[in-house]
Amino acid sequence: MHKKIFAVSDIHGHYTQLKAALDEAGFSSSDDTHLLVVCGDLFDRGEENRLVFEYLRRIPNKILIRGNHEDILNRILRERRIVSVDYHNGLDRTIKEFFGSDVIREKGFLDLFGKDEEVFALTDMIFHMCDYFETKNYIFTHGWLPTEWDEAGKCKISKSFRHDRPAKWERARFAEWYTMYRMGMTVKGKTIVCGHRAAQFGYAFDRKRSPEDSSVFRAEGIAAIDALTVQSKRVNVLVIENEELLFKKHEMKLKNEPFTQIRDGKKKAELRLFDDKRKKLKIGDEIVFTNADAPSEKLCAAVVGLHYFYHFNAIAWDFDQSDLGIPEEASSIADYMSAYYSDDEVWQKGAFVIRLQCKKTRNP
Repeated sequence: MHKKIFAVSDIHGHYTQLKAALDEAGFSSSDDTHLLVVCGDLFDRGEENRLVFEYLRRIPNKILIRGNHEDILNRILRERRIVSVDYHNGLDRTIKEFFGSDVIREKGFLDLFGKDEEVFALTDMIFHMCDYFETKNYIFTHGWLPTEWDEAGKCKISKSFRHDRPAKWERARFAEWYTMYRMGMTVKGKTIVCGHRAAQFGYAFDRKRSPEDSSVFRAEGIAAIDALTVQSKRVNVLVIENEELLFKKHEMKLKNEPFTQIRDGKKKAELRLFDDKRKKLKIGDEIVFTNADAPSEKLCAAVVGLHYFYHFNAIAWDFDQSDLGIPEEASSIADYMSAYYSDDEVWQKGAFVIRLQCKKTRNP
């Protein structure tokens, strides 16, 4: 499968500039050969955050990648509080646009009583955003890819970045591309497309560029696309013609209860062993689930996240049991999963979280 990709990043609530840039680039949400990839930081700082949200929610042919501002917004909505640094980053504008100008109370506490539907709409979008997206020649992300230290004490891109846990990706979203690129942290045969820090820093690697040049910076192994929209008042669009996607379709079986939970949007991730079959999964793949108790019932879900853990109990640091379809009364994730896998199997292969976005239900 090949697509024409339109990549943007760091919109920060500037809908007018986003729409103008995509129109000028020729993007069409109704063209099946087009794919919009947004490399994070959808909101804050601008004054059209809700318009950005509504526009992106309507587009079917898109990949949304999570930025550090999505992490911060998720924390605010979970803790119901906004702190001083959040004002500096413009998150108060997003909160007021979505929930009203009077929801921020004394000491930054949020009064979101009666606004559960609006909160869910935002947190659900954030949950289903990808950490990265990979095609044949490109890796799209926000800041950079997760890193690790080798035996010689040298920092390098994590060998397991495609399956790293959410906490490592949160740190990677704050990485500055110009620092990582200067350190030679690239992926052989791939171009990393990123945002988070302005493309203007490209002048440090290309002295022919002006320090004020906010256009896309491209060099071997990198494309920095953040136009610093809040200052430049423009959005960069990186257009990639006829790029090969790596999507594949897989089949799995589920019992009736988890099948129904995924279908109804209550269960957002599936837990499995990290076995050979699961190692073949990639972000963007589709999984067709068959209801084992009613084989004629099927549903299709897109893979939006893949995370390896050494044991099921380690998952509790990064995921709520409710998102995994595990009842609150369960003593632990590991105890609940012991009905499916022995402890020896888990220790040998590890635990795997497959974040999903249900696409459609298929019945005969």
